[in-house]
Amino acid sequence: MILSENQKILSPTRSTPEVVLDPKGIIKITGRLIPENPTDFFDLLDECINEYFYSPADITCLEIYFEYINSEGTRYLIDTIHRIIHIHLKNNKKKLIINWYYKEDDEDMLEKGTFFSSVLDVYISLIKIS
Repeated sequence: MILSENQKILSPTRSTPEVVLDPKGIIKITGRLIPENPTDFFDLLDECINEYFYSPADITCLEIYFEYINSEGTRYLIDTIHRIIHIHLKNNKKKLIINWYYKEDDEDMLEKGTFFSSVLDVYISLIKIS
């Protein structure tokens, strides 16, 4: 974990994404999510997220962009986002925005974003990028 100007950054690996937690209200997850040991990665991520939500910004924007995510990563990420939504609901004066980015020719990632929105029963903006 790297700290820079109050941001927490989990550096990417071959199998895990980069995660940036900015106290100004951005949680950004980008890269590949095919963890060999998902418990290790998600325990560290959960620790960072819990710390962020100890004193969250008025508006938190969860920015998600994956090149690829496998079924194990999907399962763990759903649990993590569910926790973020649950923590957020405890503090109902705060706003949560979830953006799911996908390349315009990547139907799999578009479908995953739609799946996440459905399973979590929350609005997720699906944003096409070139």
